[in-house]
Amino acid sequence: MPPAGPTPPGYDPTGAAPPPSMPDPAASGAPSDPVAAWQPDPPAADPTPADPVPGGWTSGGSPPGTAPEAAAPGANPYASRARWADGRVTEGGTPPPAWRRPERIRRRRWPVLVGVAATCVLFLLAGVVVVGLLWTRAATPDATGGDVDHGPLRQSNYHDWHFTLDDVKLDATKTGGRDLHSCTPVEHDRALTAQGCRSGIELDYRTAGDRIRLEQFVLVFDTAAHARRTGRELTGDQLQLRRSKLHPHAEGTMVRQSTGQYLVITVGTAANGADDDRRDTFVHYANADMAAAMIWRD
Repeated sequence: MPPAGPTPPGYDPTGAAPPPSMPDPAASGAPSDPVAAWQPDPPAADPTPADPVPGGWTSGGSPPGTAPEAAAPGANPYASRARWADGRVTEGGTPPPAWRRPERIRRRRWPVLVGVAATCVLFLLAGVVVVGLLWTRAATPDATGGDVDHGPLRQSNYHDWHFTLDDVKLDATKTGGRDLHSCTPVEHDRALTAQGCRSGIELDYRTAGDRIRLEQFVLVFDTAAHARRTGRELTGDQLQLRRSKLHPHAEGTMVRQSTGQYLVITVGTAANGADDDRRDTFVHYANADMAAAMIWRD
């Protein structure tokens, strides 16, 4: 039973001997190598630079008046980095610059316009060249349709006929002609004058050693409609032919075609039946060539 009152020093209720006390280093007979007092380890240095603290120094860094540790060139040890959701990284905690739409590169359109204009000019020049060639072809004196000056229709403007188209090559010699100041010399019973015929020319040709003869008329009407109607309704007995210019007592062939106010009529005869096919070929191409030449007349 413990004693009443305060517990005396060194009292052990179990009755065991008290533990030995640590020797006092100041006492005589103490060990010569006392144990050093325990001290806590210093905190480890933080590798991340501390945020700036007002007053000129950083928490965990050098105190005021001391120089900070050297850093890599171009690096700011006092700046903090922030990574944003879009992947951009900024320093100092500042927000990233505002996103801007990339500028669209404007392509110059003038090269395209120049190319289109050059193409149009080339097509225009090609058209002028084609028209010039056709006009030269029609104005050649050797062709049946060669009206030299495009003035009044005159038989003297037409000479020997030379025609070439692909594999077809035909030639005929002019043997005569006359100017028609009215249509009376080449019609029966005013059949042409009643339809609006006013004037024209007559041309005579021979070819194939005089075995084929041609008589050609270019008649001028007051209107293109009258020329077309007369060409559709014309018959052989309405024309007054000069039999001396054709083979007498020979059956002939006739082709007619209107161009504007002009009506072209071509009649051909052959000396014998063996040349009938060749005669028809000359009549067909001679009439078509003269009708085409009338397109270029004013």
